[in-house]
Amino acid sequence: MRAPLTPFVDPLPLPRRLLASDHDGRLQVRMREGSHRFHRDLPESRIWGYGGDVPGPTIEAERGQPVRVEWINEIAGTLPVVVTVAPVETGDDGVPVQCVPGLSGGAPDPDAAALPGFTVVHLHGGLTAAPYDGWAENIFAPGQHAVSDYSMNQRAALLWYHDHVMGVTRFTLYSGLAGLWIIRDEEERALGLPEGPPFEVPLLLQDRNFGQDADGRLTGELVHKTDPGTMEAFAPFATVNGKVWPVMDVQPATYRLRTINGSNARTFRLVLMRDGRPELGRISQIGTDGGLLRTVVSIPEGGLTLAPAERADLLVDFSDLVPGSELTLLNTATAPFDGASFPPERAADAANLEGLLPYPDVMRFRVLPGPSGPRAVPRELTSDFAPPTPEELAGATRRTVALVEQELEGETNMLTMRELMEAPDADASDPLITVVSADGTITSLRTVASHFEDTVTFFPMLGQLEVWRFINLTGDTHPMHIHLNAFQLLARHPITANVPNGGITDETTMATVRYGRSPDDELEHLVDANEMGLKDTVRVNPKEIVDLAVRFETHSGRYMYHCHILEHEDRDMMRPIVIMPMELMPFMA
Repeated sequence: MRAPLTPFVDPLPLPRRLLASDHDGRLQVRMREGSHRFHRDLPESRIWGYGGDVPGPTIEAERGQPVRVEWINEIAGTLPVVVTVAPVETGDDGVPVQCVPGLSGGAPDPDAAALPGFTVVHLHGGLTAAPYDGWAENIFAPGQHAVSDYSMNQRAALLWYHDHVMGVTRFTLYSGLAGLWIIRDEEERALGLPEGPPFEVPLLLQDRNFGQDADGRLTGELVHKTDPGTMEAFAPFATVNGKVWPVMDVQPATYRLRTINGSNARTFRLVLMRDGRPELGRISQIGTDGGLLRTVVSIPEGGLTLAPAERADLLVDFSDLVPGSELTLLNTATAPFDGASFPPERAADAANLEGLLPYPDVMRFRVLPGPSGPRAVPRELTSDFAPPTPEELAGATRRTVALVEQELEGETNMLTMRELMEAPDADASDPLITVVSADGTITSLRTVASHFEDTVTFFPMLGQLEVWRFINLTGDTHPMHIHLNAFQLLARHPITANVPNGGITDETTMATVRYGRSPDDELEHLVDANEMGLKDTVRVNPKEIVDLAVRFETHSGRYMYHCHILEHEDRDMMRPIVIMPMELMPFMA
């Protein structure tokens, strides 16, 4: 498809920096309606934003220095996004509707059009006390405010803050309510990493779609478009810091790119290209969601995969390039993402209409004259965390969650999470998930919770290690996010799953899950080196079980975990957890 916008003409914008230390740790952030130009060739778009900007200001805080934010809701007017469900195809060319700008035959949703600016703010990745975590139902309306205290008692890392309103997060975040948050500490500073401009650059990756007028010209109006068979919104245009296909001028030096996927549903697999060839060797990864990795690692050979909410702290070396050199960052991940690989050497040919990837371009780097030289970084970065020992794992509480898709007659399928409990005395006729391990051990699991409003069944005890297992019975990759403490990925296991007809109902789940690769499974199911740090979001691929270890160490209270595909989260793929001090557990019966 011919791109309706000129690529690489807008300079990459940098979000406004807001240093908490300059304000004695007390900040006011006003949520406002504003206008934003996503591209030179587009009219201005109406948006909601923190400070009226897209993205919101990048808040920088010091470890151990508390920050109090007064979130002030000054949003006027209704949702600045046209929401539509359109036919699967448009015209005679068979191009999927989500690849095409505009409404493409869909009717705007009147309920969404009337939606006012209810908000609640979640600091994603924050070690935050429960009253300030952004519980999805603790909304405040235009004209109201909320005060949140953030202790900042956590290691240096790139976090982000975004709206989290129950049922409509997919619309409010799409409208612009997202911003980055950086925690700094002296351990990280001792490594001599770039800090602040010009060599440290935050990159917020998102995808967006825009309306069309009667003559087919793009209007700039934000459009959230799905088709009847795909609840997720996969917009055709990649944006970085709120610009479609920007260009970043760099000196021949090493840059630190603080990269986050802030999309509703789209996964990015990033490949850096120069003169038609991949140059992934220029990129080293030093951190992930929860901050520094233990050692510097190379990104995976297929490219850097970031599902929604995943972050990567990258060093990119441009030091050997002559002025005038250009490198392009491309996305090779089709949608809905299922973990399938793509050869990086073919990244320039990654456009795939069937895979809802009409325009793989993400951004371009252009080398300008300037001082040259690489930056030396020690290979060993930190030793402040380690994998849990076998003894710790043997004594850990185990929890199991199945990710399922329930077919609904006459409407879009519902994706939910089924919390499971062992049922050793179950009758053969009971609706169970039967898991057959590699050594032949059989475990029967009964569904004990299916929907967000069901009774809480997960009560982790403060300070105790837990092993969580996600069993994916769907055909998509799900980025699973646990609020509060970061976790460590233990393993990925290939599985063969059989779900009988009618096996997934509103309250029950039936399936047989066997360890071992199915004949049609081409995924490797490996834990990549860049996933071996502290994470708060993990990809769970199809035909896969993921095990992770988590310890809730600081705060107790009511939190949640969910899929970070926002259309899934809003469609009930979210559950509460209550973290309890051990001393209170005898009184919980």
